[in-house]
Amino acid sequence: MPEGHAPFAFWNRTGNRAVALLLGSPLHPVLSRHLALITVTGRRSGQDYTFPVGYRRAGGRVTIAVGWPARKLWWRNLRGGAPVHVRLGGREFSGVADVRGDEDSGVVVEVTLDP
Repeated sequence: MPEGHAPFAFWNRTGNRAVALLLGSPLHPVLSRHLALITVTGRRSGQDYTFPVGYRRAGGRVTIAVGWPARKLWWRNLRGGAPVHVRLGGREFSGVADVRGDEDSGVVVEVTLDP
């Protein structure tokens, strides 16, 4: 396990679950102005993974800056474009996501929402 990984792993197991529950509840306005839920399908496993992300929205485009990209795997499933589901402001959207950048220069996920 990498040095300093324990706090990161703890947050992923507990904090992300609590935030996801809140974002999926009627109390979502407390956080949904800056946080969304994204559902990504693993390319090898075929399993869906849902977790909270910070985002910015401009019309039909959602931009997600990936913090600590070297420690996260989910964004790698979106290289070359992949379908995703996003819960924004209490509403569900589908779209196609793609990745810009890399671990060294920073990773940004761009989601184009379906009309």
